[in-house]
Amino acid sequence: MTLESWAYIAEIVGAIAVVASLIYVGIQIRDSNKVNQANARHNISEFVLQVSMFNAGQADRIAAIQQKISEGNELDGAEVTFQWWSHMNFMLHAETYYHHYELQLMPEGHWVGYVRYIEGYSTSPGFVDFWSEVGPAFSREFSDWMTEIVNRNNGLNLPFHGEV
Repeated sequence: MTLESWAYIAEIVGAIAVVASLIYVGIQIRDSNKVNQANARHNISEFVLQVSMFNAGQADRIAAIQQKISEGNELDGAEVTFQWWSHMNFMLHAETYYHHYELQLMPEGHWVGYVRYIEGYSTSPGFVDFWSEVGPAFSREFSDWMTEIVNRNNGLNLPFHGEV
């Protein structure tokens, strides 16, 4: 064999090695994406657990506030603050879910049920005032999506993120 023949063989072997490397990297990226999706779902579940534990730990307080509201009584300052932070806690959760859904890290069926829950939550006592105050502090996409829900379910015309 000539030196030129060996050079051609080396080029072919090199090309095969490059293709094999690309296939290997593709498999590694796919596996990494699966791990990232599983981690994202775990983080969502962990956040839901934290919210649930908060609500369970404050069940008596939440029930007392709901009863006061249903009876038409005014909330005192501590109750208003508690309600405000309850809304904030839930909206931080909702924004996380929203972005996980947008990144296709959440199954469609799970998201549809969650949206129904948010639709109902948007009419809860004190929520419109809360959202009017802090809605623009959330990400633009989430803020606009949530403002649309609040407007539709409460017959309002709140401005969208960045509108004056």
